[in-house]
Amino acid sequence: MKRFLHDAVFSLALSGIAGIFPSFSAPMLANSAPILLSQNVNFKPPDFGAPDNRKKGTPAGVICPRDLSIIALIPPSNRGLTVAESPILFAYISQASTRLEFILQTQDTNQTLIYETTFTVEKAGIVGVSIPATRDKKKSIEVGKEYQWVFSVVCDPEDRSTDYYVHGLVQRIEPVPSLTSELANPDPMARAIAYAKNEIWYDTVATLADMRRKAPDDAMLTAEWRHLLQSQKLDSIANQPLVQFF
Repeated sequence: MKRFLHDAVFSLALSGIAGIFPSFSAPMLANSAPILLSQNVNFKPPDFGAPDNRKKGTPAGVICPRDLSIIALIPPSNRGLTVAESPILFAYISQASTRLEFILQTQDTNQTLIYETTFTVEKAGIVGVSIPATRDKKKSIEVGKEYQWVFSVVCDPEDRSTDYYVHGLVQRIEPVPSLTSELANPDPMARAIAYAKNEIWYDTVATLADMRRKAPDDAMLTAEWRHLLQSQKLDSIANQPLVQFF
């Protein structure tokens, strides 16, 4: 009898609570603000055995502006992979109206020139240079070979030792079958995630950059881009705009 009365009182108490808080039994997250599911592009670079080789461009003489800054979008190892015949390489330039030279050459004793171009940065920000495909195999990005690229400001044409520059390495590899299958996905975000998962730096950056260029106000893309750069200790330029592609 006492147990029956106890249960009855307990049930009555619950009924009272339910009357005061009619949504008490509803899921607690029902009225919560939506959570932006970002940071899906999680890149971890392969172990090249050469950490922290990345250098920021510094003026070698007094001709270049002291406040000029060039930073390459590259992991700390200063190396990255691509599966593209025509990869895009990126760098941040701190000043508008800066004349840049870009070269790509083989990473060997011959240092064969593969591609060279010059251009003017109209606005401060991140620029991308695409390596054009060519039928000449001696002037092309070949699978299995490593190439050196250099972004430089020619401060004194008579003394190239004063150039203000950054450099890095790119190696083209064949995609594994699973990556080839994933890259068939028409969704560019899915392809960016696939590149990142397979440690393909240059194509991860290029895919996200292309998406951001087409939708510069997309908050999710902005968060993904910032997360990617911050993951490679590029915090200082994570919020800089994409300004030009060449």
